[in-house]
Amino acid sequence: MKKESKYLKYLEWAFMLILFLGMLIITKESALLDSLKPDSKAEKTILMLGIIVMVFIVLAVHELGHLLVGLVNGFRFELYVIGPLGIKRENDQVKTYLNKNLAYYGGVAATSPIDNNKDNAKKFARILLAGPIASVLFAIICFVIAFLVGKPLGIVFYTGGLMSIGIFLATTIPSRTGMFFTDRKRYQRLVRPGTDQEVELALLSIMGQYAKDNSYKNIDWNDINTLITDQLPFIQFFGLFNLICYQLETDGVIEEETTKAYEKTAENMSKQMVNAFNQEIEKFKAKLLDG
Repeated sequence: MKKESKYLKYLEWAFMLILFLGMLIITKESALLDSLKPDSKAEKTILMLGIIVMVFIVLAVHELGHLLVGLVNGFRFELYVIGPLGIKRENDQVKTYLNKNLAYYGGVAATSPIDNNKDNAKKFARILLAGPIASVLFAIICFVIAFLVGKPLGIVFYTGGLMSIGIFLATTIPSRTGMFFTDRKRYQRLVRPGTDQEVELALLSIMGQYAKDNSYKNIDWNDINTLITDQLPFIQFFGLFNLICYQLETDGVIEEETTKAYEKTAENMSKQMVNAFNQEIEKFKAKLLDG
């Protein structure tokens, strides 16, 4: 089964690359681009600088799609990062900061439920679809602008359109990017009945209940157990993190068995992720002491 999944992953990425390369070949052969190609040194400089800027704009639009639909659906703002720009909620205040985490340079947006509402699953499904849809719409806008403005900015917008299509393909065709599921795969996990759906619903339930009470006491232990018993290490890790916070708040101590399981699972996670979760545990401990 593992081998089949591995082969499927390679096939998905190969299919995506074939589509994107085919699009580039068609673009190169298209006579429509002749009027946009830079001729002078100044135009080529504008193209190079424009592409660098456009990379971040394309990523920003994709993540903004997720973010705006989350806010429209009543979810709470948590995080928005594009390149070095970071905006986050901290201690119930929204702050800007300089992002130094290279893993977030590709863009990330996060909103969370404000309660444990039964409609959260439908709302989250819309949020997942919003990023790819935003990318497609932005690509169309870029292509139209490209031929309206002509040289020298036209080729910059056209390149932005190609990049936006690339982001769309990368978030819909493969099932994963690294250890995380893509938008398309997460959506499928959420709407298809089965174990994967139970995990996604458990994640939403935990986030929603915590947001409602600002506490772990009323979180359903069965939801935490659903995450801990999942086959994927990063879901297990998040489940164990929640179990640690649950035990700290209800019993005042972390069970030794939980600590061992958390540390063992942490070996399969990135150091940055482990450090981030460890910091959250320490903050939660301090909060309990102050309270």
